[in-house]
Amino acid sequence: MPDMRSIWLIADDFGQAEAIDRGILTLALQGRISGTSVLVESPRLVECAGLLREHKELARGLHFNLTHVFDKARPGLRQVLLAAYTGRLVADDLVRAWHQQLDRFEKVLQQVPDYIDGHQHVHQLPQVREAMLQVMTQRYGQLLPFRSTLTKQARGFKAFVIASLGARRLPQQHCMNSDFAGVYGFQGKEFAKKMATWLSDIADRGLIMCHPGETDEADPLRASRPMELKYLGSEAFNEACERQKIRLLSRQDLPVTGFKE
Repeated sequence: MPDMRSIWLIADDFGQAEAIDRGILTLALQGRISGTSVLVESPRLVECAGLLREHKELARGLHFNLTHVFDKARPGLRQVLLAAYTGRLVADDLVRAWHQQLDRFEKVLQQVPDYIDGHQHVHQLPQVREAMLQVMTQRYGQLLPFRSTLTKQARGFKAFVIASLGARRLPQQHCMNSDFAGVYGFQGKEFAKKMATWLSDIADRGLIMCHPGETDEADPLRASRPMELKYLGSEAFNEACERQKIRLLSRQDLPVTGFKE
């Protein structure tokens, strides 16, 4: 493993709630994250997009959504998984959803996404991933970088299950990351210890996902987000990065696609 490692630290769920957005923007201001994945169906997106664009160094990705409820009913993750693995998702509906979310991202954030991933990792599911590859090729004539959930080493049963949902079926040469970490039980008190482990063994150009935010009572992760926010903004996290010789990557480190302003 090289002396210095450069990694992605990506905060998921921007747009889900004002409290979450405040936390992510706080970390962006401190230079403690590489980027954030955006839920573009959020009714808040227009009002907070300008704040996001102020952080030029921050990578901004599409957090493709099939399960989180904003203004319309959604199936739960289990329903989506079952439908995807039995071939019962409607291909035209998936293509339409990809186009709609990309349209909104481009209109509101005034850019093509720097990368693609999925809320609850749905972008890698059967049918969903085929629609993603089709739409990206149609729109851009090339594939944008996307998140891989493949890990270089064992990182627990939950991480194994997530990677098994379809990560190996994605074209690996277009993945933005070489390794993946950040999966845990969202018990906030264990986050600092987990992060220490991830920082010690993540591969160069690997990606650690995180879910920081201020407290939002409607959020299923309301117990862990404030603890992630507190730790990532702390001197202890900064010292852990220095000790492990970790450099956080930024938007400028993404592959050149021809779409950056």
